[in-house]
Amino acid sequence: MRQKGSMTIAMCMMLSVMLGILAAAIQLCREQYARVQAVNAADTGLYSVFSEYERDLLEEYDLFFLDSGYGRGSIDAFHVVQQMENSMALTLESGIKGSTQESCSITGYSLASDNDGEVFCAQAAAAVREHLGTEAVKRLKEYLSDTGKVIEQQQEQKDAGAPPMPEEPEAEGAGMPEITPENNPLEIIKRIRAMGILGLVLPNDAVISEKETDVSTFTSNRNLQKGMGDMKEQKTGAADKLFLQTYVMNKLGTYRVPGNPGALDYQVEYILGGRGSDRENLKKTINRILLLREAANAAYLYTDPEKRAQSGALAASLCTALLIPEGAFVVEKLLLLGWAYGESLLDVRQLMAGGKVPLVKTGADWKLELSHIGQIFTLLQNGQTENTSGLDYNDYLQILLFTTSRHSLAFRCMDMIEQNIRLKPGKENFRIDSCMEGLEMETSFLSPSGKRWTAVRSYGYDM
Repeated sequence: MRQKGSMTIAMCMMLSVMLGILAAAIQLCREQYARVQAVNAADTGLYSVFSEYERDLLEEYDLFFLDSGYGRGSIDAFHVVQQMENSMALTLESGIKGSTQESCSITGYSLASDNDGEVFCAQAAAAVREHLGTEAVKRLKEYLSDTGKVIEQQQEQKDAGAPPMPEEPEAEGAGMPEITPENNPLEIIKRIRAMGILGLVLPNDAVISEKETDVSTFTSNRNLQKGMGDMKEQKTGAADKLFLQTYVMNKLGTYRVPGNPGALDYQVEYILGGRGSDRENLKKTINRILLLREAANAAYLYTDPEKRAQSGALAASLCTALLIPEGAFVVEKLLLLGWAYGESLLDVRQLMAGGKVPLVKTGADWKLELSHIGQIFTLLQNGQTENTSGLDYNDYLQILLFTTSRHSLAFRCMDMIEQNIRLKPGKENFRIDSCMEGLEMETSFLSPSGKRWTAVRSYGYDM
């Protein structure tokens, strides 16, 4: 059964309006989809770029960086942008047709060496916090602070000199042997000080690395590439220097515990010495430890009445033989310093052989008798490693690192890491100042309707 129907003009107009609204809604949805797709493409592009992080840095040093030089040294901005565009293209081609990418440019990036190495330091500190936690580092800080105060007091006591004895000892009362040119302790110590330190304190079977390198090309000595833009600034505090020090001891090798092979083997010693030779860095480090031990031993001798009596009696004998009795006090101070130096050589010899030495000695810990200074060479050659309580070689390295500036710690550590990575196949030109941690990109898109959008997106391993 047919029925007649009709549509009024009002209904037609209402339907036209509704269809227009529907078409506008569809177009708006398409535009919004295209906008979301564009932002997603920009994010995906950045994620793709940073997925090419330097694997050896992460696996060996717990550092998350993108080598923006891609093995060629200098930053390759074109390659970074190309990687970004290739990844965005895949995202934009997926799904229904949306926006198209028009241009892409880098507006900012941060490098490992930026801000006096703060970017690198922040990552090193984060690695230590993750593996050791903050409590262990806090305990190390307290220990090094307390140890530093003791060392400072010992140095002050040494610098102040030996206080005068309450009573001048009799030369005949100490039972000292007759002074001759062969057993004159002042002459013996003078000859010892003129000798090479490594031959005196290293074990007889020690093999010293003879590696040498040109440090003028190292990160700490060359003109570095700089970041750009207003990337997030790293904030490192004084505590992070201790985290960096802990990182250095955990990741780099020493004379006693070699680490990853590199341009130099004694890498912590390089941080302390800064020379281009393993031998020179080891020598400089040992001399610094020797100075610490000399101050500690001199401070002990100044306060030991029995040893002061021995040194006073020998000083009187020497002055009598030299016909200068009024110089006994000056000669005694020279004897005490020479005695402390001889004892310090035995201490360092024990440290280099893997033993320990107390920070503050007692009479029971003392090894060198004043009357045996002439036998110091034999004592050094026959030195035995004893498992006594006290500090070992690594503990003394920690003390020396604690007094090193944060700048030297950071950049010399980067020196060693860079040189170690360069030994990897295909990475001979690796530069740590090409390593990006953060990147900001500005990308322009065209919408389906021809509108131009700009998306500024940033990403970094610390975000």
